[in-house]
Amino acid sequence: MLRVALFLLLLFSILLVLRALRQVIAFLRGPSSRRPVVPREVVGEMVRDPVCGTWIDRRLAMPAGRGASVSVCSEKCRNALEALP
Repeated sequence: MLRVALFLLLLFSILLVLRALRQVIAFLRGPSSRRPVVPREVVGEMVRDPVCGTWIDRRLAMPAGRGASVSVCSEKCRNALEALP
């Protein structure tokens, strides 16, 4: 039982050291290597295309002929939606 506890403690310690080393390397590389932070107001509201199921930003969506609440991702999806009965 003592061996298992020591093994887990050693494994946990190694993982902590590796995580710290990864953070140091990322810091030394500079801000370009870190994940960019996207402000919430830049992302916008996401809507789903009823034809192909693609999620798109509402500001980039094309309005379809079936009303203002329906948005599609492309001209092809708009034509397919308008062809439906």
